[in-house]
Amino acid sequence: MAKRFVFLEINDSEIIALISGLREIATGSRPLSNVHITVRGPYSREISARQVEKYRRAMRADPILFQGVGNFQAKDRQLVYLAVHHPGLRRIWWKPDFPVRTFGFNPHVTIYEGTDADRASRLTAFLRKENLKLVTWDFSVTPYVSDHRDLFQAPQHREELFLGLVNRGLVRPDILTRLIRVVAPTNSIRALAS
Repeated sequence: MAKRFVFLEINDSEIIALISGLREIATGSRPLSNVHITVRGPYSREISARQVEKYRRAMRADPILFQGVGNFQAKDRQLVYLAVHHPGLRRIWWKPDFPVRTFGFNPHVTIYEGTDADRASRLTAFLRKENLKLVTWDFSVTPYVSDHRDLFQAPQHREELFLGLVNRGLVRPDILTRLIRVVAPTNSIRALAS
């Protein structure tokens, strides 16, 4: 049975390039999904266009802010993430599998999910030192159906840069190269560089 969700998808090409680069180096493989935050779901029924429009209205008055790094362990999995902030998120948030009373309110974009605790620790320390603070108005609220791959395709891997973020002093130009040295095993550096 299909599960339905509402995603907050990031459309800013420079932020996508940066986060995708971080994710690829952190995990050692290309990301399988676009940069997004799951804000609602799963639903067992269809999500009406009226509902989605209501969520869009709640989000359109302010930009998204990526600031702060966190990590947690879930069973044998380590997760490292960038925190996401927006005044409207709490109003539209509904994740019955992760109730706020039990898990807290923690919107984020996952950078690493895996079993390597040492790698997760090094990645967390690196990202905290970077002190990223990224703001964008370029995002969309979209419904997603879990078994319909055409509605949420894997990202297109264009060789995009985040030069605007670098020029505004928000990101150092060598961030990805330095991250490779911190978290990637020596034999993976050659593969990622090619």
